[in-house]
Amino acid sequence: MLMSIMEKGTDIAKAAEILRNGGLVAFPTETVYGLGANGLDPLAVARIYEVKQRPSFDPLILHIGKPEDMTGLFRNPDDPLILALSGAFWPGPLTIVAEKQAVVPGIVTSGMSTVAVRMPQNELAIQLIRTAGIPVAAPSANLFGKLSPTMPQHVQKQLKGVDYLLDGGKTSIGVESTIVSVSGNGITLLRPGAVTPEQLREAVPGAIITPYRAPETEDSGLAAPGLMKSHYSPEKPLYIFSKLPRQIKPGSGVIFFTEKGDAKSKAEETIVLSPSGNLLEAAANLFTALHDMENNPFVQRIFIEQIEERGIGVAIMDRMRKAAYRHSTGQQAD
Repeated sequence: MLMSIMEKGTDIAKAAEILRNGGLVAFPTETVYGLGANGLDPLAVARIYEVKQRPSFDPLILHIGKPEDMTGLFRNPDDPLILALSGAFWPGPLTIVAEKQAVVPGIVTSGMSTVAVRMPQNELAIQLIRTAGIPVAAPSANLFGKLSPTMPQHVQKQLKGVDYLLDGGKTSIGVESTIVSVSGNGITLLRPGAVTPEQLREAVPGAIITPYRAPETEDSGLAAPGLMKSHYSPEKPLYIFSKLPRQIKPGSGVIFFTEKGDAKSKAEETIVLSPSGNLLEAAANLFTALHDMENNPFVQRIFIEQIEERGIGVAIMDRMRKAAYRHSTGQQAD
């Protein structure tokens, strides 16, 4: 039964019981808040799609509490690449996609033969999954395509029908996990995140790492979550700039990467992601800044400064391009 008011608290035992009984629990990870259900219960997983208004062709990630839990999910859990990647980055913001076992419901994988699995680093998430004793299917706890939630109030604003919100404060990384698929001696980077290509090469120096090539049509099936061209979007128009236009219209909000003062007298609101220019700090603050701009009644459009694509900057720009796609295709503000 869907609840009209979202209950919030820090009761891990209660949240775990809700998961075991087929309910939905929003919980923090080190990346963003996830919307969790029993990953082996098709009816519970179906509620995720219903509450998020998520299309069925977009697969989910299964979250586990211990590395050895992957043995019940992957067909070949002893694959050298899987062992190398999980050993190097779990717990942490890396999701591994590989051939699945039959126990994984098709609704989790959008009917594909592969499943996405990760072990989060956030202590509340780990305790919740271990207490529940099940793999937890969990996409980000937001409406499909909208801004990812990095604080509990972001979940409360967007979702209805969640049975419990496990409050862990603000997430530490702020962008979704890196996703890679494993096949043979090759690794395909499906979605950039906090684990960078350089770190992947260092962990598995003999592997061939290639970028992902998206299918012609998105509804033909996606290899992993978060691969659509338009995603993570605010309700207000968002434009990426390398140099802020001399004249910006009234009602504009500006998000800078580092400290800038030239727009303070022109913009309705300015936000700096990292005064020191730290990419990790910028990533942690990205979605929070976009939520703040979206909630400001005086801001009608948002400008955001382009970030150098190195390290986690690759993931930041990936999220920014997808967030701006609906509004700035062919009209980027340069």
